[in-house]
Amino acid sequence: MTSKSTTSPSTQDKRNNLRPLSTVQRGETVQVVRIEAGRRLSQRLVELGLTPGVVIQTVHVNGGPILIAVRGARLAIGRGMAEKILVKTPEGEDV
Repeated sequence: MTSKSTTSPSTQDKRNNLRPLSTVQRGETVQVVRIEAGRRLSQRLVELGLTPGVVIQTVHVNGGPILIAVRGARLAIGRGMAEKILVKTPEGEDV
């Protein structure tokens, strides 16, 4: 039986440029790819509008919770939660 760690991205994730939301810089726009969490947390994030494919922007990153803009709302996401949300730079994004 193998255990998959949610704190360090797999080799495939690195190849696909996936990274945890907790590593995103202020003002950066990213797209949610996958949520690696338990059923309750995954359901809660879906209820907040954080679903695979949604584009979000980080508003404030300063050691505490991360403030993001998603679907016209602003949400504060704790660092533990943010670690479980894998994101990538959207295709066609001018960076």
